[in-house]
Amino acid sequence: MKTIKHPYYDYTLADALKLAKGIKYGVLTKPSDPEPDIPEAIDLVKKTFRLSTFNWITGRVALELLRAANGEDVKFTP
Repeated sequence: MKTIKHPYYDYTLADALKLAKGIKYGVLTKPSDPEPDIPEAIDLVKKTFRLSTFNWITGRVALELLRAANGEDVKFTP
């Protein structure tokens, strides 16, 4: 896995994948639960972000990193 770090926040691709894993499996995530792949992680975080009723900065930052890792052209926002 590539090491990608957000230029404005202390957040990495590994953190974004852990967030997606937590969304997928819930708060009782087991170490043996596999991490989702990047396209699935994008889908999980995007759906959760869309359903949130507040400005979820962590979700936005995670999406930016996941999309960059997926080869998409991303404009990182502060």
